[in-house]
Amino acid sequence: MPNGDEEDRVLIAGGGPVGLICALRLSQSGIPVTVFEQEKKILDDPRAATTHPATLEMLEELGIEREVENAGLVAVEFRFWDRPTGELIASFDHGLLADETRFPYVVQCEQFKTSKIVLDKLSAFPECRVLYSHKVTAVRQAKHQVAVTIECPDGIGPFTGRFLIGADGSRSIVRKAMDIEFEGFTYPERFLVLTTPSDFAADRQYVYRNYLADPTEWCNLFKVSGDGPPGLW
Repeated sequence: MPNGDEEDRVLIAGGGPVGLICALRLSQSGIPVTVFEQEKKILDDPRAATTHPATLEMLEELGIEREVENAGLVAVEFRFWDRPTGELIASFDHGLLADETRFPYVVQCEQFKTSKIVLDKLSAFPECRVLYSHKVTAVRQAKHQVAVTIECPDGIGPFTGRFLIGADGSRSIVRKAMDIEFEGFTYPERFLVLTTPSDFAADRQYVYRNYLADPTEWCNLFKVSGDGPPGLW
């Protein structure tokens, strides 16, 4: 296992969209960076598909907003429905934000597609390394650098750098190493994410983003582009 002992390198724990976007910004600024991701590859699942105007502005600064938009669906409004009766409660038009943002809409683009777009951009930077099947298991802070212990197919070994960014999710090793509390509470309910090619808009006035209100049987109904037309709900 190589030891990434480089004085000015930034280490990033977690290769999801947050970690990869941090890596892209650092790489564009000429800073060497190594990303450690415990999964073998980017997971192709439909979660976290909604990208809001402020995030689109950030993606534009990174030079990838147009690609993300082309990979998804542009949603100019969202609607609230009464689930039992099917009655439309309210409709919200993002176009009213036109004086506040360059992007008065949201983009329905699955998280993994955004990550793949960023990963492709990172391939242009030789000083950026994205290491899959590399899990951060421990963190040690020294005076002028930080060291992480990595588990990977080659064994267990240390990497060191100037800074460490924690983007390793709700069970973050980095956060625990810094004694940062994960405040809040956990909902007792379990949530399911299902996808289907069935066209829910065929017989109802559903748009790309819908919230169905019900005291016990509420749900959200979104559309994404999937692998191409007609898309998935």
